[in-house]
Amino acid sequence: MKSDLIDIQVESSGNDVEITLSGSLGYSQLSAVQEKLAMLVDGPGCFYFINLQNCHFTSDLYLDIFLTLLNRVKSQKSALVLIFDKAELYQYFAKYQNIFEIYENRLAYKKSGTKKQLQQIGLYYGLRSGITVSPGVAVAFFALILGWIVTLFVVVSTQGRDLADKQAQIIALQNQKERYIREIDKLESSIGPLRKLGVVQDTTMLSSFGLIQDWVGYLEYLENTRREE
Repeated sequence: MKSDLIDIQVESSGNDVEITLSGSLGYSQLSAVQEKLAMLVDGPGCFYFINLQNCHFTSDLYLDIFLTLLNRVKSQKSALVLIFDKAELYQYFAKYQNIFEIYENRLAYKKSGTKKQLQQIGLYYGLRSGITVSPGVAVAFFALILGWIVTLFVVVSTQGRDLADKQAQIIALQNQKERYIREIDKLESSIGPLRKLGVVQDTTMLSSFGLIQDWVGYLEYLENTRREE
């Protein structure tokens, strides 16, 4: 499509709309370019690529047109990308190079998806500087690492207390076992003389773990056994 006043071509593919401006644009074409671009960037959810590779601007007033256009596109939840690869145009837009998205072509913009996402979270990569982070991201990473260290310390401390409790329980059980063994040995040694006299026939009945707990009960048990025989 061509305009009668200026050289503008429009190519649409899906959600991508590429608008190509050509020629020398000065003050006399200013209003026509502004009106035409405002009419073309009218639709939500689109990617508008303004190809300026073959443009030569003789007035700085076009910068205001593109700023207004960018605000309008953003309000429509769309994106505006400037396409060119000329030193002259880089110098022309140098004042607003951090505001506009500028790429050599549409393919370069498509390939920049990962890089753009990293930059949105504050990560930047340079051939000389390597990976750098913004101050806000650095603070977030520091807080994350600090939280992880505190969590790890709490987990280790909790596990240490649990281990100490279990060790104390094991030691108590071992002491209890040794006490029972000494008690059994003491009982067995005390019935040694009775075993020699033949009075005691079943020593398990005198154990602290047996059924009979005292001498009187044991003697009654023996007496009852003889009567039954």
